[in-house]
Amino acid sequence: MNRKLSVTTMGLLLACAAGVAGAEVALYGQVDLSVNAKDSDFSDTDPIVGSGDDVNGTGDDINMKSNQSAIGVKGSEDLGNGLSAFFKIEYQTDLANDDDGDGWTGRDQYVGLKMERFGKLTLGTMSTAYKSPGSQIDPFYRTSLQSRVWGLQSALHSGKGENGQGRTTNTIRYDSPSMWGVSVYGTYSLDQNKDDANGDDDTYSLGAQYKGGNFFAFVSYIDTQQDPSDTAAAQAGAKYTMNNLEFHGIYELDKGLITAVRSGGLDSGPNFGGAEDDGADLWSVGTSYTIGNNLLGVDFGKGSDSNGSDGLNNSGDDLQEYDAWRIAGYHKFSNRTRVYAGYVNQDFDDSGEQEIFSVGMRHNF
Repeated sequence: MNRKLSVTTMGLLLACAAGVAGAEVALYGQVDLSVNAKDSDFSDTDPIVGSGDDVNGTGDDINMKSNQSAIGVKGSEDLGNGLSAFFKIEYQTDLANDDDGDGWTGRDQYVGLKMERFGKLTLGTMSTAYKSPGSQIDPFYRTSLQSRVWGLQSALHSGKGENGQGRTTNTIRYDSPSMWGVSVYGTYSLDQNKDDANGDDDTYSLGAQYKGGNFFAFVSYIDTQQDPSDTAAAQAGAKYTMNNLEFHGIYELDKGLITAVRSGGLDSGPNFGGAEDDGADLWSVGTSYTIGNNLLGVDFGKGSDSNGSDGLNNSGDDLQEYDAWRIAGYHKFSNRTRVYAGYVNQDFDDSGEQEIFSVGMRHNF
């Protein structure tokens, strides 16, 4: 039944796009599939992880994965006097395993108003101020090699929900206009579940960024306002481009929220909401070099263990430090089609390591 409803929804979405061809409406999407050879070698069957994606488990296997393949409709309307309305409705599906019953799941879905001198006000489901800048310093975003999967960025850059996930539901967002390259933004997510086990407090995030010339920098903060009190995280990052060479880095400071996500494990899903201890800070640095239509990138990062003994993974072990590194590249056949390949390794102290070799193709439309 759910799948029938999802198909109907997508049919209406496509009909809507076709029916308003004369307006400022665009149908767009991404198809990304990869073949992944994964290997995990841990001392227990439920290892500590650095993210919220499905890279966990012992042993090795080769599988095909759909990497956030999605389709959507977006558009805008000029209301005059510098005011415009805009919207986006986007859905994601698993093209590698379409028989699991999950069907289509919502991604960014919002409506808003924009005024040139006063900025944008948006209502719906969208990225937090914490997540937004992360994709701009990861050349392999939305692939199986992406930083937020392998501990080069935290899992606060992924997921969907109302307790600190990267994409928040029931959200109000404001983005200021850019002045001298500086802009600020923030989100406030309304908790719709009054019986939520994680509490009845609303998540908010704040951020600022600078874009000028070859330099991009950002800072942001997120707080779930939930018990226990350690429920926040902050980050700072930057990217600098010099001819064909780019350098980027990020540092994330944990006040319980990153610890909570890591301690949740993958089998039960990330434990967004907070922890009674903190200190699971992480950082990563990287560089990439572009030659014609080709890019080659190298990254290295490190995650700290948490303070205290309350941040546990599912096997009851304290969170551990880890090192992570990635080497990957892609070739663009055009602005819409590319192939890519890469290797990532994540090594945990006293526990083991996990690694992946991925080869994939992406087409945007």
